[in-house]
Amino acid sequence: MAKILKKLQLAPAVWEFEVDAPLIAHKCKPGQFVMVLVDETSERIPLTIGDFDREKGTITLMVQAVGNTTRHLCDDFAQGDEIQHILGPLGQPSEMGRFGTVVMVCGGIGVAPVHPIARAYHELGNKVITIIGGRHKDLILWRDRMEKISDEVIITTDDGSEGIRGFVTDPLRKMLEEGNHPDLVV
Repeated sequence: MAKILKKLQLAPAVWEFEVDAPLIAHKCKPGQFVMVLVDETSERIPLTIGDFDREKGTITLMVQAVGNTTRHLCDDFAQGDEIQHILGPLGQPSEMGRFGTVVMVCGGIGVAPVHPIARAYHELGNKVITIIGGRHKDLILWRDRMEKISDEVIITTDDGSEGIRGFVTDPLRKMLEEGNHPDLVV
């Protein structure tokens, strides 16, 4: 059993869950995921470890309610409830290193898998430039988290409601056209 310590709605149909999982938090690395069994009636689903705190023994999951199990988790579970089982960490961790300038490109809930990778690159001494996109400003997720671990954050929205109007790839294309070539793009 894994207790939900915090549940926060980030956007329509998108929730953040901070879960008590000390063994997973202690061993996980950027780029890994967990398999979640919400309760005995649900299927197992893979969810990215969007954040982890080894000292607190917690992992943070960003969940978009799109299928039966994710809707069940988002609609029917609250802070204090327990998820039946979380298995992990699973998957091959991302290869980390010191490259120089690293550009992280993410949109919508794609910010969750990028966050721990960007943090690790930052901690290794890389210059981290993060480009976050969304259809509109209400779908720019985890901006505050990314600002803490990035040297620069560039926002794009499809409708121009915040930042640059366009796609997340537009600022990257502009960098390259201007001769600003990053050492790594993720």
